[in-house]
Amino acid sequence: MKIKNFVSYCVIAAVAFGLAACSDTDAQYTIPEVDAPVLVSSNPAQGEEVADGDRDITLEFDKNIGFASANADKITLTGGGQVTKAIVYGTSKTLTISTTGTPKGAQCTLTIPAGLIYGPNKVAAGEISLSYTTKAAVPIDANPVMATSAKAVALYGYLKNNYGNGILSGMMASVAWNNDASEQVYQWTGKYPAINGYDYIHMPASVSGANWINYNNITPVKSWADNGGIVTIGWHWLVPKKKVEASTGGGEDTPSAGTELWSGSQDIGTGWDWNSNVVVNATAANAGDVLRVSFSNNTADYHQLKVTDGSGNALSSYKDVDNGWGCIDIAADATSYDIKLNETDAATLSSAGIRIAGYAITVTKVELLSGAAKAKTRASNPYAALNPNTDFTYVPGETEFDLKNATVEGTWEKAFVDYDLANLAAYLKLVKDAGIPVIWRPLHEAAGGWFWWGTDAEAYKALWKYMFNYLKAQGFDNLIWVWTSQTGDDNWYPGDAYVDIIGRDLYGDNAASCANNYTTVYNKYSNKIITLSECGWSEYTNSRVANISEQWESGAKWSWFMPWYDGSDAVNKHADEAWWKAAMDLDYVITRDKVKF
Repeated sequence: MKIKNFVSYCVIAAVAFGLAACSDTDAQYTIPEVDAPVLVSSNPAQGEEVADGDRDITLEFDKNIGFASANADKITLTGGGQVTKAIVYGTSKTLTISTTGTPKGAQCTLTIPAGLIYGPNKVAAGEISLSYTTKAAVPIDANPVMATSAKAVALYGYLKNNYGNGILSGMMASVAWNNDASEQVYQWTGKYPAINGYDYIHMPASVSGANWINYNNITPVKSWADNGGIVTIGWHWLVPKKKVEASTGGGEDTPSAGTELWSGSQDIGTGWDWNSNVVVNATAANAGDVLRVSFSNNTADYHQLKVTDGSGNALSSYKDVDNGWGCIDIAADATSYDIKLNETDAATLSSAGIRIAGYAITVTKVELLSGAAKAKTRASNPYAALNPNTDFTYVPGETEFDLKNATVEGTWEKAFVDYDLANLAAYLKLVKDAGIPVIWRPLHEAAGGWFWWGTDAEAYKALWKYMFNYLKAQGFDNLIWVWTSQTGDDNWYPGDAYVDIIGRDLYGDNAASCANNYTTVYNKYSNKIITLSECGWSEYTNSRVANISEQWESGAKWSWFMPWYDGSDAVNKHADEAWWKAAMDLDYVITRDKVKF
C-alpha cells in the first residue's frame, strides 16, 4: 500500500516537474513584442541638394529589416528618373535603392508604401517618404567656341534658343556628296528636313581626282544652304593602311626658269569656251621636259586645268591624276602646275602646239623647263601611289597608323595628319568662302573603339585640339563643333573650350532608352546643346529607333535628329516612309521651310 502510494507520488511529481520545465523553456525563447522599424537616417538626407544622374539611396533603420526585392517596382520616384533596384544585403538595418536618370534641377520624392519594410517579428513599417533636390542646370554657353562669322553666330543662337522648344529634322546624305536622301524625304512627306548632313569620307578619292567624287564642287551644299537649309559635315577620316614615308615631296628640286612659251592674262572663264583658251604654238620639246602653267584662281566653287592638243584631246602625261574628264582639280591656293611630258605629248608640242583650257582660272604664263629638272606634280606626293579605294581605312585593325603618334613631330602619322588637314582646309574653305556656316562633326564615336581615332583617350583629345587649333589658325570662323559621346566616356571629352554641341548616336533604341541616354548626356554636359546626331535601324536589336514623338514625350529633348542614309538594297531602312511621316506631322518638328536665323 505504502509502496503504491510512493510510486504514485513520484509519477505525479515527475509530471509536475516536466510541466514546469516546459513552461520555463517557452518563456526563455519567446520573441518579445517590438515596434515597427523606424527610419534613423538616409543618404541623401531629407531636403538635401545632390548631384543629378544615377545614384544609390540608402535608408538606415533602428533595427534589422526585411524587404522583398521583387517589390522594388512599387517604390515611386517623382521629379524624374526611375528606381531600378532595391535590396537589403544580408542581415542588415539598411535598405539600398538604386535610381537612374534623375535630371538636374529636379524636386524629387522617393516613396515606399506602407507594409513593404518589416522588422524581425514581421511588424511592418508605415509609408516612408524622402524628398531631395538635384543641382540646377547651368545655362547653355552664350557663344560658340570658334565661330565668329555673323551667320555662324546667328545659327548657334538659333540652335540655343530653339533647344527644348522644338526639334530640327535632319537627314544624312549619301556619302557620294548629294542631297538625294533629303529629296526622298520630300517625296514622302512634302517637306524637306531642316538639316542635311555631308561627309568627307572619300577624301583620298577626291584629292586624287576621281571622276565620281569631287569635294571642290560644293554645288549640293550651296544649293541646300541657298534654299534655307542648315549644313552639317562630318569626316570619316581615312588613313593609309601601311606606313608611308614621312615626306610631302617638298624636298624635291624645283624646276629652274626655262623657255617662256606664252605670257599674259587670259581669263579662262567657266563656260568651257574655246575662244577663251590659251594657244601655245609648236615648240621643240623632249620627253621628260616639264610644262609649267602659272595662273591665278578666280572666285568659284572649284578650279580646274586642262591641257589639250589642237583637237581638244587631253594630254596623256597626267592621265593618272585627272578626274575622268581630262581635267586636273586645282587647289584654291595653287598658283602653278607642272606636267612632265611623255614622249607622245612632247611630240605633240613639237609638231602642232597645245591649248590651255580649264575652269575658273586666269592663265598668266606657260613655260617649258628642261627635263633635267624634276616636275612638282602629284607624283611627288608620297600618297599618290596609293589606291584611294583600297589602300585607306578608318578601321583600327586594318592600319599601321598609330593614333599616339598623330601629333608627334617626326612621325609618318603626323606628316599624314598635316597633309590631310591641308586637304580638309582647302575643301572647307570653299564652303566658308560661300558664306555657309557649318555644324562640324569630326572624330565621332571615339570611345566605341571601332575607328582608328578611338584607340587611346589622351591621344584622341590631343588630335581633336590639334585639328581645332589648325583650323582656327587657318581663319575658319564658320564652324560649330560637335563632339559625339558614347556615354560614360568623360575621359574622352576634349573640353568645354573645344566643343559647342554634344551628340549621341542611337540605333534601335526604344523611347525609354533614348530618354535615358538624353538625360545621361544632359546631366553631364548641361551647359551644352544635346543632339541626336545619328539614328536608325540596328541589326543587333532588330529594331528601328523610336519615333520622334515617343522620344520627345519620354523627355529626350534633342536639338535635332538625323537618320543615317540607306543603301539602295536596304531591307530595313534606318527611317522608312511611315517613320518620316509621323515625324514631319508633329508641330514641334522643324522643317527646312521653317528655319529662321
